Amino acid sequence: MNTKYLLSLLGILVTVSAFFSCEEKGLLVNANDVSYVIFAKDMTKDTTTTSFRFYNPEPNGDVYAPVELEVQIYGKVNDTDTHFSVSVDEGRTTVPADYYELPDDCVIKAGEFSGTITVTFKNYPELRTRTDLLAIRVNESDNVREGAFKYSRALIAVTDRLFKPDWWSVNDRGNEDVFSNTIEDFYLGSYSEEKYRLFLAECSADDYVFDGTNMQMMRKYALRLKATLKALKEAGTPAIDEFGQEITVVVPG
Repeated sequence: MNTKYLLSLLGILVTVSAFFSCEEKGLLVNANDVSYVIFAKDMTKDTTTTSFRFYNPEPNGDVYAPVELEVQIYGKVNDTDTHFSVSVDEGRTTVPADYYELPDDCVIKAGEFSGTITVTFKNYPELRTRTDLLAIRVNESDNVREGAFKYSRALIAVTDRLFKPDWWSVNDRGNEDVFSNTIEDFYLGSYSEEKYRLFLAECSADDYVFDGTNMQMMRKYALRLKATLKALKEAGTPAIDEFGQEITVVVPG
């Protein structure tokens, strides 16, 4: 077997391997004559969640929640901005049409492979007892197509109730056999809805929303909560969670 044949065979194997690698990731292998726009999250596994409890009301009492979604482009990468629009997948949506606003013009900047779009929700009374879903799709045009199926929709769940946030749920310090979470271990301790509500009240005093990334800010507001809990206990009215337990945090200081 000569060297030229071996190199040719190796090239074929690399190409096939790359193709199946893309297939495993749910991506499509397409020609470069059209742009494919997809959402960053796999809709079969990931839903973006938001609660109106994280946002302060407007002077008229309305509460709005802007939700950013990452979009990505592959196939033809343009040397000018890629403009596209989005619409609602009615079959997967339960949010009434009067309570969301889609962007008029979505853009991925020239030469870039990702961008963001913003969907804005308005609170409504039914969300006090339930969670509704909005499904967004990319509208196809002459220059833009939907991409791989798993990434062809963005699913957004909205509610006016509290739910355990991802940053308090992720196994970021453990392994497959042992769960360990940074926030639980070093800052707030075990989760309860009432503890989370009190934590959000500390953040809201500065109009701040913790997103799970800045541990310096987490420490700041965990210490504020610790001081509030201490003051309540000294006043003879300790904070009690929904399980009947006194609320405590583990942050030192």
